[in-house]
Amino acid sequence: MNVRIILFIFSIQFLSGCVQTPAFKGDEYAVITSNYPIVKVNDLEIEDTYTLDIEAGENTLVIVYNTYRYDYFCTFSWTATAGTAYEVTDQENQYPLTLYRWVRTNGLWANRRDPVDPLGCTSVSKDDDVQLTE
Repeated sequence: MNVRIILFIFSIQFLSGCVQTPAFKGDEYAVITSNYPIVKVNDLEIEDTYTLDIEAGENTLVIVYNTYRYDYFCTFSWTATAGTAYEVTDQENQYPLTLYRWVRTNGLWANRRDPVDPLGCTSVSKDDDVQLTE
């Protein structure tokens, strides 16, 4: 009986720390997290990353959505607010990827708000390197 109580308390403590607010590089920075590789920031190619500190203000990112047959290079442009977390994920919308403002609700939940569609996505076939524009 005591083991069940201890396991229950341990489980509650484990779950209460699941959703953490991200740390920011500084007062003039925002953070963006993506389920897919970020390959370009403000026209500068970077090594593939999934989390990035960005300066507040106008930003443009290219993120690659990989599928079995195609790579979709999606370009996002928006004004990032300092101290704000952003997330890019696939949500079965019009485009393969959507950018959201990420807001922590509590220790178990976070919300995605203010969706931003990409300016466009260019697909590249993995079979024959043919570029298609959508």
